[in-house]
Amino acid sequence: MMIHDRGSTRVLSATLVAVAALGLAGCNEDDPVPADGEPVGVSAPEVEETLPEEDENRVTYEGQYNQEFIDEAANYVGQQVTLSGLVTGTLSPGTFAIAGPADPMLIVEEQEIPAVDEGQTVELTGIMRENFSVTEVEEQLGVELDDELYTDFEGENYLAATQAQISDQE
Repeated sequence: MMIHDRGSTRVLSATLVAVAALGLAGCNEDDPVPADGEPVGVSAPEVEETLPEEDENRVTYEGQYNQEFIDEAANYVGQQVTLSGLVTGTLSPGTFAIAGPADPMLIVEEQEIPAVDEGQTVELTGIMRENFSVTEVEEQLGVELDDELYTDFEGENYLAATQAQISDQE
């Protein structure tokens, strides 16, 4: 005669039912999950990555050549800016300076712009460059500059101008 322990049988039965239920839950054909944990056949919604495009024609600063601009000038190096200022003098046919709160800023014509005269207010658009070097600019532009005229600008930021608009005509 066999004696059965009903408590053990119930525990064993409940365990088998739980294991079977878990096994069936993992067998969903619409969402199978392999051993590596990555769902197969289920695609995540596509997220469109929106990185800022570098646009060399985008103006990052537009305004007066003033102390605010000078304080932030390092942020504009390599960027297109539009500056307004008073021409304080021409150094050569392709270079001149505009007045600032402390020191004037050198303007180098990267592309031909209208001729400017001392005392005119101009609005200039171009790329901010750092560390002016007479030798480098001479090579870039294919011109000969008088080194003595540029000693105050050596190592300073300058604007490689591509456009100019004269505001005040003499």
